[in-house]
Amino acid sequence: MKGLPAVVVALAALIVGVYLVEAVSVGAREALFHALAVIPARFQPGPDAFHSPVEALGPVFGHALLHDAPWPLHVMMNMLIYLQIGGLLYGRFDETGGGAWRFLAFFFGSAAASAAAYILINPGSEIPAVGASGAICGMFAGYLLGARRNWRQALGDPAIRRMGFWFLFINVGLAALARITGFLPIAWEAHLGGFVGGVLLFPFLAPRRAAFAGPWG
Repeated sequence: MKGLPAVVVALAALIVGVYLVEAVSVGAREALFHALAVIPARFQPGPDAFHSPVEALGPVFGHALLHDAPWPLHVMMNMLIYLQIGGLLYGRFDETGGGAWRFLAFFFGSAAASAAAYILINPGSEIPAVGASGAICGMFAGYLLGARRNWRQALGDPAIRRMGFWFLFINVGLAALARITGFLPIAWEAHLGGFVGGVLLFPFLAPRRAAFAGPWG
């Protein structure tokens, strides 16, 4: 935690705080899930549909703040990865200033892409999706694209493409296998959507580099 930017720590504290509220109060957990969990069926006409587009924005962005309680493994794993990569990504966004708003826009933009993918691939499903893992997949995409002078050079680098392939193989391919076999109920669609969202958002949010020596000096 030492040396991490304040905005990275504050967002982690918010996510952990929401989890603790869920863990200690069943009523609060049910209310939060109703307001913020991504349930594809609610985005279609029906008795449980949202009353307004503004109400639907809650799950699109807010699902990243929720984690399944009372089991702590979900939030612990997500926060471990988030804190490992959050400072690095913030540093890239803050090279010319404005790191805080760029970081938050990127995180919640990736979360929105994560929700969109889950909804589109599972139309009409009543199974909720929650967690920051989709947004974190977007963060990893940003980390890869930021490892070279610009995103074009990153995409042209075979090493970066290999890293992206293995990341998707593990977090989408193996996650899908885990759900199909009943081992873990992982929303692989959200992981895929978050990663793709991160790829699309990074060129717009990352500041241009005037000089670049590479990640090794």
